Amino acid sequence: MSQLEPHVAALLWFVVAWSVCCLGFLQLAGMYPLKARAADVPVPLVIGSTVLWLALSIAALAYAITELRWSSIVIVGGLLCLFLPEAFQAIPARWRNSPAGLAVTGLVLAATLLALGGFASNSVASVLQSIG
Repeated sequence: MSQLEPHVAALLWFVVAWSVCCLGFLQLAGMYPLKARAADVPVPLVIGSTVLWLALSIAALAYAITELRWSSIVIVGGLLCLFLPEAFQAIPARWRNSPAGLAVTGLVLAATLLALGGFASNSVASVLQSIG
């Protein structure tokens, strides 16, 4: 695996973060447009989860760009986007289209963002120490 991607730990973190991003996108896609939602999900919950999803997506991509090869980002990210919708369909509909399901999605997005931030800040700090 080191021939494909020398930084396997960073690749695994990207897989986790990007998987959560893809699943979060699929969850949120069913909530828009806000006026035509099928579920009675509060608008602030949809907006809050969307902001968390955007933050995690940007953080995951920024982390991947700084830590991984472009080929790894494209191949792994593409495979996840291709195959995760099937996993999303396995989630019961009552969790996909409910306020409780969206609240859980928001919590997972926030937890992943915090975990990625902690891991990325450690790797960025070690790079800065080696430079300075």
